[in-house]
This record gives sequence, C-alpha cells and structure tokens, in this order.
Amino acid sequence: MSEKDNYERLPDSELLIMQIIWKSGELIGTGRIVELVCEQKNWSRSTVQVLLSRLEERGFIEIKKKGRLKFYESLVTEEDYLSKETKTFLEQFYSNSYKKLIASLVENQTITKNDIDDIIQIIKDAKGDERGE
Repeated sequence: MSEKDNYERLPDSELLIMQIIWKSGELIGTGRIVELVCEQKNWSRSTVQVLLSRLEERGFIEIKKKGRLKFYESLVTEEDYLSKETKTFLEQFYSNSYKKLIASLVENQTITKNDIDDIIQIIKDAKGDERGE
C-alpha cells in the first residue's frame, strides 16, 4: 500500500462519495458527483462539497481545477481501502481469525452452498492446487 496506509475509516457519507469517484475511473467534476449522489440521497450541493473538502483534507482525493471548475481524483485506490477495511474488520470482530468469520457466516445461514464452493475454489487456487480436489 501507499503512504496513505494510516488513513482512518471513512464515514458512510464520505464512502459514498469515494465509491462514485472510484467508479468513474477518471477525473470527475463536482456537478457529476452531485448528480450521482442525488440519485441515492437527498443531499444538497453544499453538503456534497463539504464532504469533498473533508476527503481532500484526509488525503483521499486531490482537487484539480480547470478554470472555475473543480475535478476530483482518488489518491487511495479502492482495492487498498477495501483491503485495509477488511483487515480491520477481521481484527476487531473475529480476533484476526478467518475460521471464526466463516463459521459465523455458515452458522447464521448467510452463506450459500455456491458461496462455499466458490470459497473452497479460491482457497485451492491460493494453495496452488491445480487438481481441484
């Protein structure tokens, strides 16, 4: 990961903005962000601008001006953020035990047989088991 390794967990409101920026895959303007946010939330333009300012202060995004317009670019990749969040979640709730996490999913019946088969295949692939046994 980058120097942004020590960033904090984002509040849901800021995470929504980041998801829009990540999904765009390129510089995205304030107007477009507001438009996409308003498809999901009833927020004002000024609320979105405050959230964008916070994200810049935290080092998640960079503002690039083109004339009077502002465009935003992510400085933290979605993959890095999700990896850090997953690690933190596993540490905080499951004592860093993948076994406990999967047991919880199975016990609560929130995981399907297809999910289990996919997880087994992912583990086999990670172990280098090409036989698929």
